[in-house]
Amino acid sequence: MRNVSDLGRTPAPAELAELLGSGRPMTLTGPPGVGKSYLAAQVARTTRLPVRRADLSVCRDPAQVPRAVADALRIDTGPGPDPLPGLLRALAPQRGLLVLDTCEHVPAGCAELVARLRDACPGIQLLATSRRPLDTADELLVGVRPMTPERTEELLLEQTAAHGMQLDKPWAHLLARHIDGDPLSVVLIARALRETGPRRLFGHLTTSGGRFTVLTDGPAEPARHRTLWQAIEWSHELCGRGERLMWACLSAFSGSFTRDQVELLFDVHGELDLLARSSIVLSDATDRFCLPLSHREYGRQQMRILSGLYDPDGD
Repeated sequence: MRNVSDLGRTPAPAELAELLGSGRPMTLTGPPGVGKSYLAAQVARTTRLPVRRADLSVCRDPAQVPRAVADALRIDTGPGPDPLPGLLRALAPQRGLLVLDTCEHVPAGCAELVARLRDACPGIQLLATSRRPLDTADELLVGVRPMTPERTEELLLEQTAAHGMQLDKPWAHLLARHIDGDPLSVVLIARALRETGPRRLFGHLTTSGGRFTVLTDGPAEPARHRTLWQAIEWSHELCGRGERLMWACLSAFSGSFTRDQVELLFDVHGELDLLARSSIVLSDATDRFCLPLSHREYGRQQMRILSGLYDPDGD
């Protein structure tokens, strides 16, 4: 596995398209809403190869992955319960780019499919999006990084203008620095501003759990991005019990932290590394870790639930 993000930035689409030409499978990883699918679409527009895409969010079991891909590509796999042989036969003589979108909940099924496609279909380039690596052989791993505060502010001004609103730059500056630098949060903020003023919205962002009550008007598709809570809950549901507990515990940190600090305070058995692999905890070149703002707030709500102090359904 090679981590392309060691470049210190998210590579440009043209760079990624060139790397795909090596024949190695590539996985775009990152937290919810950071723009993995958008970047994959940009890479697809850059290549001269035919592009085909399969949305794997519909899968509930790793065994469903080959059928989901065959259905998305409208490939008749012939008789028999196993669609994989027919899928491989159909793709073997072809050249193109196959985008496997949203793989994090069925990584084993996706990894198996990628391995079989590499063996049987040498003309097919493979690009996956996932909140965690697939751990395929020779995987090129690209961490999609959050935007800078400056770019977040610019995008927020663009989004509010697209909704016919004029947001004062001081408010854009302030709001951008109280959300994570991901496009989904910006879209949710811009939509929330249609119903409430920036001052009141800022109050929600700076109140414990308040962002989850107002950032609720996301796009219809994908369903997991309709609200900020749902976007993060998708990641939470993929965690084991130990990871969920560690996530809640790490939310006690108000800023970045080190591995030594975590091990001093908590009983750690690999959960920190698992959370980092799943893009829940982010790390930098200095080996410091942090929870994105929204993940921290979600973790604190989970800690309240574990303590019996909070009911997310309001009952």
